[in-house]
Amino acid sequence: MSGKERVVFLDRAAFTADELPIPGFDHNWSEYPDSDMVDIVPRLFWATIAITHACPINADMVGQLHKLKRIVVTGPAVVGGAVCEARGIAVHHLPVSDAPGLSLIGLLEAMVSEA
Repeated sequence: MSGKERVVFLDRAAFTADELPIPGFDHNWSEYPDSDMVDIVPRLFWATIAITHACPINADMVGQLHKLKRIVVTGPAVVGGAVCEARGIAVHHLPVSDAPGLSLIGLLEAMVSEA
């Protein structure tokens, strides 16, 4: 990993009320209870990792997010997969789990360590 990851969770309230463990990699973490469509690009502008539960991330948005390297989808959110693939942005869907918070942090740590 090179540099500090910038992680943005667009709609944390829709995911789980449980506390999330702190990821074990160098990062800045921002989270929002929810995000309107007009807020998505400004909130993700400096992000290297986006987490979304229900907020869509479409091709037009991806085209404006030059630092974005990874997207984690924790729920029904629709993400422009083809444009992400073309730009080299990895899209991961969080598997269903009895401990979704731990699963999310584990997935984030695995993705960052692979980079």
